[in-house]
Amino acid sequence: RNSCENAPHLQCHPYYKSPRASMEQPLQVNETIQPVQQEEIDLLDILVTLAENIKLLILGPLFVGICALGIAYIVPQTFESIAVLKAEQATASLMTTAAVLNPVAAELGLTQEDSPEEARRRLREQIKVAVGRNDKLLTLTVSAPTPHQAQIVADAVLRQTYQQSRPKASELARLEVQLKGAEARIKNAEDAAGALLKRMELSGAGGGAELARGYGELLTVADAAQKQVAELQALIEGLTDAQLVQAPTLPQKASKPKKGLIAIGATLAAGLALMLFVFVRQAVRGAAKDADAASKLARIRRALALR
Repeated sequence: RNSCENAPHLQCHPYYKSPRASMEQPLQVNETIQPVQQEEIDLLDILVTLAENIKLLILGPLFVGICALGIAYIVPQTFESIAVLKAEQATASLMTTAAVLNPVAAELGLTQEDSPEEARRRLREQIKVAVGRNDKLLTLTVSAPTPHQAQIVADAVLRQTYQQSRPKASELARLEVQLKGAEARIKNAEDAAGALLKRMELSGAGGGAELARGYGELLTVADAAQKQVAELQALIEGLTDAQLVQAPTLPQKASKPKKGLIAIGATLAAGLALMLFVFVRQAVRGAAKDADAASKLARIRRALALR
């Protein structure tokens, strides 16, 4: 302090900073500001690129979407007729076999233009069969160029499936024998139960427990035989409209092509492609101004030219 009072020097001034400090401090400021400035510059470059190509990025995807929508109207439409019935997986497999599809192809006149194998293949492509895991319902979906054709094909497939689900001659004879035996057991059990009931009424309290137990067993036998009769009758009869939950529908709207989804998808895809093109073009232009980047681009072009 005394030295500053007696002989004031520049170092004693309150705002004096040493050269070393003055050299170090700006470097620290630049180190903190430089990344922020770089980020601002990159963001501005992106905004400038978007602004300069805004018309291309808006009008281009719209034009592509309109073109895709127009093409969707030109593409042939597909209509689906849906039928639902109570059936098992075996019936679903039966619908796509030659035993069902060959008569359907002949009925619709498809074999006049194509061979039976080709007609069956085309029909198989039109038919989709699925059985629900929870409700156990069979859903038949038939696609065709027109609503009436889809419904006609679905009706024909159902009729042939009904016919093929019926047992053949040998199987039918065996089922009829089993049916007669089950019906006979029902009649015998009912007659024996009726006679036993009369004995119970005449005997009164004596021997009532044994007679009641025998009467209950006869009713159980009759009930089991009755269930067997119902099952055998269903097998003999095969599938009918009684199992049909929903008849083949007449579609009002086409299921394919989905014009809205096609237009939206084409618009988004074109927008992404044009945006990628704009940024790649801007990056190439920027790289051309840099000597190092320009040499790398030249090497890439030469390599591609060789290929």
